[in-house]
Amino acid sequence: MLLIVAFISLGTFAQVDKKDQMEQHHETHNMNHDIDSEAHAMMYADKVTTRLNLTHEQKEQIQQAHLKRLESQKEMMAKMMSESGNMGSDNAELKKQKMKIQQDFKDEMKNILSSAEYKEWQPMYEREMKMEGKDKYKNKNKN
Repeated sequence: MLLIVAFISLGTFAQVDKKDQMEQHHETHNMNHDIDSEAHAMMYADKVTTRLNLTHEQKEQIQQAHLKRLESQKEMMAKMMSESGNMGSDNAELKKQKMKIQQDFKDEMKNILSSAEYKEWQPMYEREMKMEGKDKYKNKNKN
């Protein structure tokens, strides 16, 4: 009987520790996220500017558009994490939000780039989206 109580207690403590670790991870991630978003947006703007030979003004606009996209995704993920109890039922809604964020970004890029530049940018963007999906799939397999 004593062994059963000991195993139940250990299981309970392990779950509490895991929850604490998750909360600490999210706090740390949120503190660094703003810096990471800005750096990521800057790198993306640099890459697109270099590949398409864009102006400095276009580069700044792309950086702002990408930062806006990242912040929208961050908000969506935060909402999803806060409502984690009913993730399965919101999967279709989540997918709609993701698609809207992506479409808004494409629309902004269409306004920033000329039609020829936009045609060059589209395959880059599609490749990036495919790679992002593959990276997520690889990370799921590692866990």
